[in-house]
Amino acid sequence: MTRRWLLITTITVLTVALAFVVVQLVRGQDSGKEQAGAKPAEAKPAASSPTGGKRNSDGPIPAGYLGAWSGSIDNAAGHSTRDLVIKQGTVGETVLTLTADGPLDGGGSYHCVFRANLTAEPSPNGPVEVGTSTVTIGEPMSSCTAGKPTTLTLLPDGSLRRENTDTGEQLTYTKSH
Repeated sequence: MTRRWLLITTITVLTVALAFVVVQLVRGQDSGKEQAGAKPAEAKPAASSPTGGKRNSDGPIPAGYLGAWSGSIDNAAGHSTRDLVIKQGTVGETVLTLTADGPLDGGGSYHCVFRANLTAEPSPNGPVEVGTSTVTIGEPMSSCTAGKPTTLTLLPDGSLRRENTDTGEQLTYTKSH
């Protein structure tokens, strides 16, 4: 009788343990999106962090980076605008679209649209690394040249800096509403 009791007890304990593991796995599958961006309490960013360490539950780009941004450049030809849209995506996907409009040196104007892919998964506070851009619209095409890889960084004042990683050239954008 003792061996039988030991066997029944062992099977009961193993069944309860297995049930516990199954429940935990099912819970993890149901809330996986929320848990993907969750961090341990000790890893919380400082309150002054521009993104607050928040990730969009749909992907790796911190929520503070997402959306529409605008900037401008003034040079000898005149005033040129830059409209930047950052959307969620994974490494290798298009996450940045840039529209550039402005006057040409000899008269007339240009309209260029560029796209760039995410090259590395960012940390919860960024920065966001994007690769070489490609021209998707060029009017005239001779005025639109693909760009080098850039780094996107949220600044403490809420603006976004896009920096060419080869030359160090920078342009600061403000959030469009």
